Amino acid sequence: MLHVDPDINQFVQDCFEEALAGYSPLHDHTIHLRRKYLKDMTMRAQPMVNGGFFRKSARAYRVDIQDHTRINESVRVPDLPQRVLVGWFAHELGHVMDYHQRSWSNLIKFGLGYLLFPTFRVGAERKADLYAIEYGFAEAITATKEFLLTESSIPNSYKNRLTRYYMTPEEVEIMVKKRESGTIFRDRII
Repeated sequence: MLHVDPDINQFVQDCFEEALAGYSPLHDHTIHLRRKYLKDMTMRAQPMVNGGFFRKSARAYRVDIQDHTRINESVRVPDLPQRVLVGWFAHELGHVMDYHQRSWSNLIKFGLGYLLFPTFRVGAERKADLYAIEYGFAEAITATKEFLLTESSIPNSYKNRLTRYYMTPEEVEIMVKKRESGTIFRDRII
């Protein structure tokens, strides 16, 4: 069940719903899309820590989003191209799929690893992309990455961070080929 903050732009909500529609295992779970100030990021997906946190079947998730990108305050999220925004949401929902597979104790270990170890973060971000590829969002993920890496108003420091932690468009293409040949194993990443 999807809960959307009333102040979320309709275009943003439509893009989120398009991405969520592709993730059938999440359709029976509560997901909150909410607008929130985030210090160092544009979007964030997390499990909600409540009574359902301890049972996978009852776990709820939230995706927080800002009005503008953290990379450039003049670029508003509702002004992003549709495929870019769908790809970004597909990546965030890839995180939710990853969380969905984990026990509550493993989620706590995951959170600590993500915060403390940059190499762990690389694995987590790439695994989210692999879920997006697996659920049919390779083109949207590629559109997002190409936009972020080629948009001239985006600072080089952010582009460098993208290439350090996330798959490049070329890596996405390689992963699509590996998926098609049956040689992709997302469970071996982290």
